[in-house]
Amino acid sequence: MAGLVDKPNRVVEYQKFFQTNSSTPLWILGGPSRKGFVALFFGGLAVGTTGAAYALTKMIKGKK
Repeated sequence: MAGLVDKPNRVVEYQKFFQTNSSTPLWILGGPSRKGFVALFFGGLAVGTTGAAYALTKMIKGKK
């Protein structure tokens, strides 16, 4: 329980980090783990869109 109670307050530090004037969108900021999740999400989105487009073209052509 001491790990939860004795944690330092980093609100001001995080506030300065997220309120800086940078051209990077907020959903990319946050370190390497956040960038990994974003890459995984967009990779899955690309694979899903490509698969749907491929299946749609096969259905239009009349092939199973």
